[in-house]
Amino acid sequence: MSNPVPPTQNDQNGFQFLVETVRTLRDPGGCPWDAEQTHQSLRPNLLEEAYEMLEAIEDGDANALEEELGDVMIQIVFHADIARRNGEFDADSVCRKVAEKLIRRHPHVFGDAEKLDSGEDVIDRWERIKRQEAGGVRSIVASVPKALPALAQSTVLQRRAMRAGLPIAADPISGTDFPERTLGESDDDLELRAGQFLAAVVRSVQAQGIDPETALLKTNSALRERVLRAEELAEGTALAELSGEERERIWQQAR
Repeated sequence: MSNPVPPTQNDQNGFQFLVETVRTLRDPGGCPWDAEQTHQSLRPNLLEEAYEMLEAIEDGDANALEEELGDVMIQIVFHADIARRNGEFDADSVCRKVAEKLIRRHPHVFGDAEKLDSGEDVIDRWERIKRQEAGGVRSIVASVPKALPALAQSTVLQRRAMRAGLPIAADPISGTDFPERTLGESDDDLELRAGQFLAAVVRSVQAQGIDPETALLKTNSALRERVLRAEELAEGTALAELSGEERERIWQQAR
């Protein structure tokens, strides 16, 4: 059997060229490793490539970022090709579906909705539209992956809870609050100081024989469950749409 003919760019755009390349690799006569991959087997690859992309962003290296974005895109196209062969969806439907979602959730750009002046207003509207699409009962923590590392998971959970108006910052905590930015302090210096603050917390926790990752995951789980109880007590009304007094009452009741 002769080798498959590699796809040529011709008039294809870059994305379609990549799709056809992956399809050729996974077709009969192509690469046996590529052909045998599954959604499950590719999970570590996607995670690794995502972290390499984040490192390129952190380094400010545009060439490396271009390459790492491509590596992440390979993973996406591989998953889409696997699904295509299973008769589920393909790369084109993935792109169309997400583009349609962007259009739906930006009515101030693509529709007749009033224009918005701030990113916070955009986020609030985005969340309202998400709730409407889910029948008005979507949990604010529904899409927070439990597989996220503890710190990233805590960041997302707390941000969503605070955006909904839940008074989580009023809950009693131990330790010292992080000092505010000093006069003339740069973003880089502030981030470094914040990192040192977090590192000190990690050392303090480890000194008690406790694994910080495990401890924070337990706290995340407790916050997630409390939010879900609060939403249940709200009886179908979005927490963000309750009065501040009603949210406070429900939050305390959800302990």
